[in-house]
Amino acid sequence: MIMNNFKLKQISLFLSYITLPTLLLCSTAAQAISLSTFRIYLDSDNSTASFVMFNKTADKEKCELSLVHNNFDEGGQMFPVPNDEMPANSAEPWMRYSPKNFVVEASSPQTVRFTMRRKANTEAAEYRSYLRITCDPFEKKAETSTSDTDNVAKISIKPRIIQQVPIIVRTGKLDASVSFSDISLENETLIFHVNREGNRSVYGSLEIVNKSNNDVVSFKRNVSVYTDSRSVKHDLATLGIPLEQLAIRFVEDTAYGGSISYEQDALTQK
Repeated sequence: MIMNNFKLKQISLFLSYITLPTLLLCSTAAQAISLSTFRIYLDSDNSTASFVMFNKTADKEKCELSLVHNNFDEGGQMFPVPNDEMPANSAEPWMRYSPKNFVVEASSPQTVRFTMRRKANTEAAEYRSYLRITCDPFEKKAETSTSDTDNVAKISIKPRIIQQVPIIVRTGKLDASVSFSDISLENETLIFHVNREGNRSVYGSLEIVNKSNNDVVSFKRNVSVYTDSRSVKHDLATLGIPLEQLAIRFVEDTAYGGSISYEQDALTQK
């Protein structure tokens, strides 16, 4: 019994040192399941949505979907909401989705569908949750064996795939506007803040544009400023082009409830 306890302590000590490698494996393994979208959007005109999860591996993946919540500070830094709290802006009461537990066949897709719950006499507001996608390699139950090797302690480290997709639900008409401020140049990199005002988030792409020919010098996709934040810092390369020839542009993705297209000279401060 003393020897068994000693072995257990050794195993526990070993496991305490594999946290970082395991996280690195998670990061690498996340490429096994690809998603057709980075965002789910629902409103009264778009009450249904779906996306496809594709298993790129040669093995089955067992996946589980659940809702979690994250908040943002004024500067756009995200932090998780404790599991026992339901934020006032949670999208959970406003939507349903399926399936929630499933196995994705090797080299095969799986569609997940979302539907907005319609409620009478609701005020205009934006709600947000995150779809947590957890996948593990699917294994059949091992056959019973009585060989001596089965009595040897084994430690198996397997990658776990965890991804989060924001879900936005809007009720009623909401407005937002965008501007840029705190613009500076450091080593051919333009640093600036994207400022949001209004009662909804914004989501789209950022571009540095050459005003002389309207060419896009550099860009970022999937840029968001949520209602928790008023200003988020970003940077883009200028490729050595003088600032007086450049403009900063933000274009909302119309597929996710936005229509803003705003451009501002790089030398302008607001």
